Amino acid sequence: MKITIENAKKVLIKYLGKNTEKVNHSIRVAEIAKKLAEKCGENVKEAVIAALLHDIGKSMNEQEMLNLCLRRETTLYDFELYSYTMALHGKVGAIIFKQEFDKSIDPIAFDRIKQAISYHVAGGEEHMSKLDKIIYIADNIEAKKQKRYENKNIRNLVGKLENNEKIDIDEFVKIIIEEKKKRAKQEGRTVNPLVDNILEK
Repeated sequence: MKITIENAKKVLIKYLGKNTEKVNHSIRVAEIAKKLAEKCGENVKEAVIAALLHDIGKSMNEQEMLNLCLRRETTLYDFELYSYTMALHGKVGAIIFKQEFDKSIDPIAFDRIKQAISYHVAGGEEHMSKLDKIIYIADNIEAKKQKRYENKNIRNLVGKLENNEKIDIDEFVKIIIEEKKKRAKQEGRTVNPLVDNILEK
């Protein structure tokens, strides 16, 4: 299948169509990703496609995710295995993307989008690209997720974007990670340790 926004929408519905909430979340994330890409001089088409498809891995339950990753010899970390298997949904989404789209038509876009889907949860083995960070940010500042955070830091990021202010995506990522850690501490759970590596690479 050719990598287009229209085909991305079809794949989104194919995998998450029964879950209206996740479909609507993906559409909202795509709208934010589009704005961020425009602001940051990133490829808008790739950002929208990656955002639409970032959660398709959630079409599987945790055991299905784990089985697929093991079959594909995907690198797994202790946190994903023992603390929060759902954190694998980015890697699973990348595997599904690979199954659905034809790499030979546009191999560069294919690899960039696949990595952005895989890395949107907590980064990965390689340096996080600008596109990866855009999807990570968009996923975490969309309207419904903003309600998870008590203070105004995340809403301030949204305000900067909506008011067309100058933005620094690394600053956005750092604030989001800090907020994730605060929230995890308040709820007595462990935050994905991989996020500490995002800005260090």
